[in-house]
Amino acid sequence: METIVQKPIDCVLGITYNCNSRCVMCDIWKIKEFPELPVEEYKKLPSSLRDINISGGEPFLRTDIPEIVQILKDTCPKARIVISTNGFTPALIERQMKKILEIKPGIGIAISVDGYGDMHEKIRGIPSAWDKNMDLVERLQKLGMKNLRLAFTILPENVQDFGKVYDEAKKRGLQFTHAFAQSSEHYFGGIHVENHPDIKVLQEQYSYVMNQELKSWNLKRWVRAYFAYGLYRFSMELKQVLTNDPGTKFFYLDPRGVMYPSVVHTYSMGNIQNHDTFDALWYGTRAKDARKKVETEGVAAWMICTARTAIKRHPLKVAAWVFKNKIFGVTL
Repeated sequence: METIVQKPIDCVLGITYNCNSRCVMCDIWKIKEFPELPVEEYKKLPSSLRDINISGGEPFLRTDIPEIVQILKDTCPKARIVISTNGFTPALIERQMKKILEIKPGIGIAISVDGYGDMHEKIRGIPSAWDKNMDLVERLQKLGMKNLRLAFTILPENVQDFGKVYDEAKKRGLQFTHAFAQSSEHYFGGIHVENHPDIKVLQEQYSYVMNQELKSWNLKRWVRAYFAYGLYRFSMELKQVLTNDPGTKFFYLDPRGVMYPSVVHTYSMGNIQNHDTFDALWYGTRAKDARKKVETEGVAAWMICTARTAIKRHPLKVAAWVFKNKIFGVTL
């Protein structure tokens, strides 16, 4: 009997592949003249969505980003929205955010910071990268934004700065999230990443961050500690600690409108422009075939976008891990 696939609740929208960064772990900036979905097409997205990450490229290089946010708010009224940015155009982002905050006051911003000080400049290939990001943080805080976070991507070059950037986020009253650099044939510009940080340093940094999160009495921080644990295990074993939901509860939509189960699963589910409704794509033959490929030949993945739904489906397992490690502390 065929399993009934429900509507998705989580997604990443890559609204442009234009990018003003030169990251060592991503070649999206090398992509030129990639098609971009007309704003009206975003009206097809399902109202079931509860978490939307607007990404790129650099999403603020798309001048109509306020219009996209307006459509998302109207079409997916219950969704939490976060925009991921490299933060290298503070004045432009500030101007656009003044408009966006009038549309969606609680919207979040995740600023990519992949090293402390000069290391961030080395990873991102942009002069004064750190100063530009801290300038943006201060500008957005002056606008009254509370939903702000620093987003760190772990690499061999920067792993020793993981805890430093975490501490900077806490010092500035920001949230903190992170990822482990992975390869993708259709995302990150198709770059192949060999990501093997020093194991001892990785263990030290992860132990510090997880224990700091568990010291709090904030449920979200406990869940972030578990996510970090899952990402550590993934980095060591390339295995998921929980089964997650690419292509079922989650999808990635690229700038031209092609849908994939996730940013690392290369199986096209179809182009939203070729369908009158979201359901026609989501329940279509290509989408079913893509889900089957995820099950039979798909790569493992542990990213916040796919892990979030998995964590929600296994609350007792997560709670048991939190309880044990809050009492005895994390040791890796």
